[in-house]
Amino acid sequence: MAESTTVTFTWENITLTGQVEKEYENSFLVSIDNPTKEIADSYNGRMVVSKKDCKVEENS
Repeated sequence: MAESTTVTFTWENITLTGQVEKEYENSFLVSIDNPTKEIADSYNGRMVVSKKDCKVEENS
């Protein structure tokens, strides 16, 4: 999968969208588009997310 691919996933009952910055064997480093204050403060707007939890956006 190419970097900058858009993915969506659910975290704590919130659906989030972001761009893949880096791909690992079983996960992605995702830069969140509109992070909540908690995500921005705790995770600097980036999260490592399991590939199983991500859905690739069709228009990426």
